[in-house]
Amino acid sequence: MSHGKLATPWFSSNVNQTKTPAAFASALYRLTSSSELPWEAFVFMSSVRLHRLLIVASLLVPAVVFAAAAAWNRTEVLNDSERTIVRTTAILHEHASKVFDTVELVVGRVEDRTNGMSWEEIAAPETSAFLQRLKAPLEQAVSIWITDATGQVRAGSQAWDPAANIHEREFFQAQRGRDAGTYISAAFEGKATRKPSFAISRRRSTAEGHFDGIIHVALSPEYFSRIFQEAAPPGPHAATLIRDDGSILARSPVHVTYSRLGPDNILMRSIAAQPYGGAASGISSTNQRERYFAYRRVVDYPVYVAFSMDADVVLGRWYRNLALYGMVAALSALTLFLVSWLALRRAQAEQAALVQLRHESSQRLAAEQRLLQAQKMESIGQLTGGIAHDFNNLLAVILGNLDLLRKRVKDDERGKRLLEGAIQGAQRGAALTQRLLAFSRRQDLTPQAVAVPQLVSSMMDLLTRSLGPSIEIVTRFPPGLPPVKVDPNQLEMALLNLAVNARDAMPISGTITIAAHAQELADGSTHGLSPGAYVCVSVSDTGMGMDAATLARAVEPFFTTKGVGKGTGLGLSMIHGLAVQSGGTLKLGSELGKGTTAEIWLPQGEAAAAAPAPDETSSPAHRTCTVLLVEDDPLVMSVTAAMLEDLGHTVVEASSGKTALQALRETTSVDLVVTDHAMPGMTGLELAERIRAEWPALPILLASGHAELPERAGLALPRLTKPFRRDELENAIASVVTSTCGPANVVPFRRLD
Repeated sequence: MSHGKLATPWFSSNVNQTKTPAAFASALYRLTSSSELPWEAFVFMSSVRLHRLLIVASLLVPAVVFAAAAAWNRTEVLNDSERTIVRTTAILHEHASKVFDTVELVVGRVEDRTNGMSWEEIAAPETSAFLQRLKAPLEQAVSIWITDATGQVRAGSQAWDPAANIHEREFFQAQRGRDAGTYISAAFEGKATRKPSFAISRRRSTAEGHFDGIIHVALSPEYFSRIFQEAAPPGPHAATLIRDDGSILARSPVHVTYSRLGPDNILMRSIAAQPYGGAASGISSTNQRERYFAYRRVVDYPVYVAFSMDADVVLGRWYRNLALYGMVAALSALTLFLVSWLALRRAQAEQAALVQLRHESSQRLAAEQRLLQAQKMESIGQLTGGIAHDFNNLLAVILGNLDLLRKRVKDDERGKRLLEGAIQGAQRGAALTQRLLAFSRRQDLTPQAVAVPQLVSSMMDLLTRSLGPSIEIVTRFPPGLPPVKVDPNQLEMALLNLAVNARDAMPISGTITIAAHAQELADGSTHGLSPGAYVCVSVSDTGMGMDAATLARAVEPFFTTKGVGKGTGLGLSMIHGLAVQSGGTLKLGSELGKGTTAEIWLPQGEAAAAAPAPDETSSPAHRTCTVLLVEDDPLVMSVTAAMLEDLGHTVVEASSGKTALQALRETTSVDLVVTDHAMPGMTGLELAERIRAEWPALPILLASGHAELPERAGLALPRLTKPFRRDELENAIASVVTSTCGPANVVPFRRLD
């Protein structure tokens, strides 16, 4: 039987068609009078059978939708819980890393203080007073001790029984047998403090290398438990700080009867399989309950942080959603069941209503997805400033210490190479922070006139190493090409990104062409740029190219055609952000099989005047000032103070704006204030306003990792961007103070009474 003679079945959706009895009869006559009756006509006439099918469908469809929604929601709940567990574990890992690094610095300072001292000198009250001062700002530390080779305590951060001896302690025995480096002990109760503790110890050795006692810092498990509780999301959970042998150092909640995990525990098995971290689920050997957990090793220490949640807790939200879905499904089934009993003459109208409802639902879902995507991108843009600040603080500590260490590594060539490698790695971290800021268009750019041919020429070695021998690089620059106004480092990074993308599009071999040309754009230009003089810098390849759909989404954040782990989808987004922030734009052109061309349009810049040759016979006047250093991060405070002292300055430390103001009122010999911006209670700009009100001539240097700072009326402060090296700090100080440590280009400093 042919189906081709009935173009539109009787049950087709047509919301504009009027359903009348006459039309109904006419349709029935046409169908029944046809010599070849289609199957739609048979269904139309079998109304009883159709209603039965609709009744079955009214019960079956909601059940299927309910099952599909339940399965989808279960996956979403599990994925969301996994992200929460992994994110919480990362937070706990970050905090634990900072704590252990801080303790390392404390032990190092104790070593530096006691190096070369006899035990009689160590046992003097001044040493214990020094330990008390070290311990005072450390909330995580219970006590700090120095013990001789017999286990006798010689100095401590608090009072102790002179007869106390710790030779039987695990951390003492471990260091006496051999140099165990930084050793982390199991939990114990302190003899002097009577508090639960675990120790981080380091061996002291004589000049001949013999064991000469230990330095150890006792840390508080209660401190970690409190931090774990604050960082954990609401609801039942388990957070643990654990050694690699299963010994539990701290946990939340604290009311747990066991203190060590056996090798058959799911967490210990996971650590044995993946020593650096991971996420998994399984049956816990401690309570025989299924748990979802994640763990990470704390840097290079034999310690892990782990966070877990019971499967019942994780799936509890899914069970609640199931109840809601069940109610919706039951109501839907009941509604469909009743609707299926309506008269046949209302069937088409009801179907049209359902089609309209489905259309509106899809539109609403699409709008919600667009809104969620916009909210996500807005949140990422807001977070980049804070992320950059945290990264820059870490990099400031690393670069500062490496820079100071560079002066002390003189005759060791291999040590110099290793040190330079570490400095380059830290500088790459700073470049990564700038890429995050470029993505959100918030990076602190330093635009200047850049000659594109010289820039590309200087990075040819880097391009050759990055692209490999199978890729040919061709440059085409016309003579007399004007410079562009852009941050040279960001432009170099953008060109390298485009070149690597081009290489990935040519898996075997090919040619990458880097070219540029100048062009004047008038009103109504198709480039969407303001009228003016521009330079177009292009990177072309002979690769596979992109289709129209891929090209339309290429600049979208997180969109990538590369495999898992081979691309973030942020490269072109960051290049576009750089171009727009610099006053230009990014244009892409591509066809399948014909390669891709990326054009960065940038405004022309003024040619830079030749800088006068420096006078090698003269050197800047040496300045030795009293500097008030205001910094809330103890690691950044420590390394910045060390750099200032290495430059010959006297440092007065303050951990907050309030403390800084008090120090200024008590110390009248301060020549310069160096302050961070992002501090609790009072920001650096607010502190500067207070200082300007009382001491208007006192020089202030703002050191911050933030890309953008709020404007303050009448407040223009010289700025030092984190992370910075010793020479950058020295130059910044030289720009704001004179050789006599007075403020540059202002009247002498005086206090307003």
